[in-house]
Amino acid sequence: MKFIFHVSPSLKGHLTTQKIMAELTLGLMLLFCLSCYYYATTYGSAYLMHVILLLISSLVTMIICESIFAKIYKKNPIEYLKTSFGWVTSIILTLMVPVTMTCYALIVATIFAIVFGKLLFGGFGQNIFNPAGVGRAVIFAAFTGAATNGITTGATPTTTLANSFNWLPASSNALDSFLDQFGGFGNLALGFYDGALGETFTIAILLIGVWFAARKIIDWRVPVVYLGSIFIMTAVVALLSGIDAYHGIPGFIWYPCLHMVTGGIVFGAVFMLTDPVTSPTSAQGRVIFALGAAIITVLLRLKANLPEGCLYSILLMNMFTPMIENALDGKQLDIKKKAYMISFCLGVIGLAITFYAASSIEPVTSVESSSTTAYITQEADL
Repeated sequence: MKFIFHVSPSLKGHLTTQKIMAELTLGLMLLFCLSCYYYATTYGSAYLMHVILLLISSLVTMIICESIFAKIYKKNPIEYLKTSFGWVTSIILTLMVPVTMTCYALIVATIFAIVFGKLLFGGFGQNIFNPAGVGRAVIFAAFTGAATNGITTGATPTTTLANSFNWLPASSNALDSFLDQFGGFGNLALGFYDGALGETFTIAILLIGVWFAARKIIDWRVPVVYLGSIFIMTAVVALLSGIDAYHGIPGFIWYPCLHMVTGGIVFGAVFMLTDPVTSPTSAQGRVIFALGAAIITVLLRLKANLPEGCLYSILLMNMFTPMIENALDGKQLDIKKKAYMISFCLGVIGLAITFYAASSIEPVTSVESSSTTAYITQEADL
């Protein structure tokens, strides 16, 4: 009997996991250097040293946790660290916290990120949730008020916009009163204001994202669908809420741009949603994943008690990744039809949320009304 084997041709890409992680680390460290420059020039050397100490604390904690894990499984710690890429998680987590964060809180968050977010699932490549997101969620839950003695900053744009303006500054006067606190649209885009260490530099993150997409480090569909969906949804909110034009720029243009340059959605789109481990493997699945995250982000921003919705949208969509994978498993033509149907349903849900948000949020048209709204909100929370 004669057996004939037809071996399928294989294409070997020039990018390896090590090269991808090396370029990702380079991009993250660029943002870290920008953060160091801002706090050194704005607040002084003490703030610069604290920023560096935060990163060192997270990295040392990561090394200890992963070395213990390697010893338990009788592996060489040094060789294991080279292939676990835990430093990427530590850098991302450090860039997600404000400069006022204590080293103790970041150490605890790093332990949860590395141990509970990655190692307990089996290590790199087997985790369900984004490890850095798990660590940041721990800080939100347990260390919101943790602040280092002698390290203080002003209010962040997301907190001010959420608490004082209901995310809807509907007039030029209201928008000016907000922008004057942070140097205008230009400074918000550049990122030289108080906030999370690496999430504020919107233009730099977008340039890094374009470089990553060109180098095939990330799938360009994820940030484009995520940011584009948020832009469209917030533009609809602006149209339905009757937001005024700002210096000739229509409300449905400047209001989505305000969301883009405020908070960590651009950082999350480039560095977290694109994580190949915790997102679907197919291109259609990644589009659905990004679209769902965008809907949750807008919903949390406009209707939840949290000033920022990007983090929890990522963690929630991480839970849906296995479901998306199963739904898109089968013949290519069937997968294409399912992907279009799921995307259409999500689009309808997104539009329904925008209608709901626009009809239930009171637009702020003046500084006085924003102060009154903030007072009423505080009274309601009490």
